[in-house]
Amino acid sequence: MIDKELLTSYFTTNQNTYWPCSNGYLVINEDTFFSKETSVSQKVHPLYESDPESVRFVYSCIFRCSNNNCNEQFASSGHGCLDWDIEEDDYGMQQQVYSPCFEPYYFYPSLKIIDIPENVPDDITNQLNKSFELFFSSPSAAINHARSALELILNHFKIPKTTINNKNKRVKINLHNRIDKLAKQNSELKELLLAIKWIGNEGSHPEKRLTKNDVIDLYEILEHVLSELFENKSKTILAKAKKINKAKGIK
Repeated sequence: MIDKELLTSYFTTNQNTYWPCSNGYLVINEDTFFSKETSVSQKVHPLYESDPESVRFVYSCIFRCSNNNCNEQFASSGHGCLDWDIEEDDYGMQQQVYSPCFEPYYFYPSLKIIDIPENVPDDITNQLNKSFELFFSSPSAAINHARSALELILNHFKIPKTTINNKNKRVKINLHNRIDKLAKQNSELKELLLAIKWIGNEGSHPEKRLTKNDVIDLYEILEHVLSELFENKSKTILAKAKKINKAKGIK
């Protein structure tokens, strides 16, 4: 299950983020972390005390997987700001304390945000990986690549892209109708695929300001679709149920 709060949150240098990798999570290689206040921020606010909530940083670092059997390294960069919390001083007095927090724009290799079944074709997997690469920096672009993955799914199941019209001319079949052809016997699958299509359409409109939450909504639906189409879990469970029913119990 996708952790929406995790994928949309800031992190601090002394706090593990728990972004997933294999059987572990990402931790910062402390000696690689570097941050600097931006030049614009320095010019407007030469001192933090002037307007701390308007201070901005850039950062770069290397994360590693906490699982020693993996130990993958991830380059990351992004931006930061000052966030505040209430702490008690040595005299028990509460005070507002500011400390830097950071938001990633980029990971390389990209984080695997959803599970992709092993038997998903490479062209579909490649589009999804491109989407993951852009998730943090450009939600619209991430959505566009996920929509392209939907087109490739339809291609994989040999849903035609063109047809002959009544004027005997070959014309393109739109995505909606292609989805109808794939899911004509499965109303639930049709609802899922159409939801991916509608969110994907939003990603093609530059005037739409899409967010990471919008991408996560698409990913959650897409993950379920991939499982249904390429792992056939529902069919496997149904076959098992039929076998038990036929035997009137477990043999």
